Amino acid sequence: MIPVFLSIDLDYWAHGRKHQCDVFFKKVYALGLPIHAAYEHDHLLDVINSSQCTTLINVDFHSDLCDTPAEGWELSDLNEGTWGNFVSWRERGTFIWRYPSSLCLKPGNGYCHNDVNPFEKPASGWREARKRQGVAGIPWDSIKAVGVCLSPDWIGRTSVIREPIDRLGMQDWLDLDEIGLCLSGVTVKIVQSREKNTHKMRKMLAKRQGRGRIK
Repeated sequence: MIPVFLSIDLDYWAHGRKHQCDVFFKKVYALGLPIHAAYEHDHLLDVINSSQCTTLINVDFHSDLCDTPAEGWELSDLNEGTWGNFVSWRERGTFIWRYPSSLCLKPGNGYCHNDVNPFEKPASGWREARKRQGVAGIPWDSIKAVGVCLSPDWIGRTSVIREPIDRLGMQDWLDLDEIGLCLSGVTVKIVQSREKNTHKMRKMLAKRQGRGRIK
């Protein structure tokens, strides 16, 4: 069985329906795996690199995969739209972008590359990179690790994704009104980053350890 890292950006549902989002996350919670929560997608990179997986499924409005620049990559190039090019096991791995609609494939929307499409030509450093619309057919039995990022600049209508925001304790990152935090049965691991909001969230979750298992 090929070990899969499931990487989820909440902006996937920026233009989606609440029911679809809720159904998807029920399957995520049912895995019983720790969920690594991050403010931006590139903050999950260390978790992905240490996961010992060989396939990455990126559920995301944006591809987060670029064509390698002629001068090569520098650490300063790492951001929320290029992190896919910095995965340490990409040369032997498979990157699968799950996008919500054909709108993502229009120039300036979901694609992140500049000149060469990494899903059409080997330009990203991955052994294989492919894409597929929707989240049907995800191999849930093969998923060994899960990461979820908020991407507040891209999530659009928060009402659609309110359930995972609340359940994963992300509401303080948006300064939303608290409507209750339900972490029953879900282990949430806050990913360390330079963002001050991550520290704020960690402090908030520490006060609520009695309502869930926080590590």
